[in-house]
Amino acid sequence: IDTDDKDTSKHKTITDYEAATGSKVTYTEDIPDNVSFFGKIQPVLAAGQDTGYDLIVVTDWLISKMAGLNYLEQIDLVNVPNFTAHAGTKYQNPSYDPNNAHSVPWQSGITGIAYNPKLTKREITSFNDLLDPAFKGKIGMFTEMRDTMNLALLGIGVKPLDATIDDVKNAQKKLLEQAPLVRDYYDNSYADALASGDLAITMAWSGDVFQLQFDNPDLKFIVPTEGGILWVDNMAIPTHAKHPIDAQQMMNFVYQPEIAAQITEYVNYICPVPEAQAIIKQHAKDAAGEGDSETSDYLNAVADSPLVFPTDDMLAKVYSYKNLSEDEEAQWNDLFQAVVQG
Repeated sequence: IDTDDKDTSKHKTITDYEAATGSKVTYTEDIPDNVSFFGKIQPVLAAGQDTGYDLIVVTDWLISKMAGLNYLEQIDLVNVPNFTAHAGTKYQNPSYDPNNAHSVPWQSGITGIAYNPKLTKREITSFNDLLDPAFKGKIGMFTEMRDTMNLALLGIGVKPLDATIDDVKNAQKKLLEQAPLVRDYYDNSYADALASGDLAITMAWSGDVFQLQFDNPDLKFIVPTEGGILWVDNMAIPTHAKHPIDAQQMMNFVYQPEIAAQITEYVNYICPVPEAQAIIKQHAKDAAGEGDSETSDYLNAVADSPLVFPTDDMLAKVYSYKNLSEDEEAQWNDLFQAVVQG
């Protein structure tokens, strides 16, 4: 969430919410990743106890998993009218949470391909470019199973939601063929490797590349012709939360376009409120009028970037993760680990 430039312990959006509602918010960054966080709270939820959190933000596939286990409270969208009024169409009634019964998006991003044209010596357009022997030792892939397997499925022409286990095995074969060309399988550290020139081409998350472009404008991010993955980090309320109505009130607050713009100006990932784009442009104009060209240029870059406000063409080519049963998740993990460990 956004922080104060002069005091990073302060968060303007939270301060604004407290002033508007009279509520007191305790904000912590306790989620290093979805898997470890779920491992922490799952025993508590299984015991029917309060996790201590009224509002959490986790990725779409975990929303699906937790909802299936009855670990999330139902949301009454009557209490979140700003979501209904201002959320982009792509974020309403998602496959991972039909009718937004348990969640509303916080921010999102695209899993696609980033590359350095000075190193690739040509434009990149396809998933198959990640398998080009010309880039041997300069190719990066992800340790995140869902991203890599779903992108590989798209690479062989299969939409993730339609994938059978045979399709997944075929995607694994493609990844096994690629493996000798791969420099490494990365977590977030891929961004440093791309910035340093260790990688010419890599799987990438859109928000990371947007931020890297400030230091190296030559870097490019593309959604492959075969498609990319739209992932969504969502606000949700764990069961037995003490303040579920306040949590829904917070959800409603951040779906005001002005507040959504404020958050996006700091976070730089895809904003679920399209109206925020025009507001950020106005903020840029205001900064220019005050003689602050640096801030104006930055805000214009945020508002104009398709990595923050994707074009319709980009959104037409992105797909959600496949929701996996426990058996499917085990099968996918086994197939993927054979790639990474091999």
